Amino acid sequence: MNRRNLKVREFLRVLKKYGCVEVRSTDHGAIFENPKSNKSTNVPTHRPILAVWIYHNILKQLDINKEEFENFF
Repeated sequence: MNRRNLKVREFLRVLKKYGCVEVRSTDHGAIFENPKSNKSTNVPTHRPILAVWIYHNILKQLDINKEEFENFF
């Protein structure tokens, strides 16, 4: 993916499609858990755009392969 920024709503939709579960929603974002690796992280939702470095960090924290994840877009 050669995007500089990604829409948060689209990213959340693809996370759910991948199989991640939204555990809860907070003021700062949504807590998602990957049932395959049993890891969780916060996805910031207070801005409409997600920076690409945050996107990479979220995938790393949830232990998701980037190439496999991008097939769901």
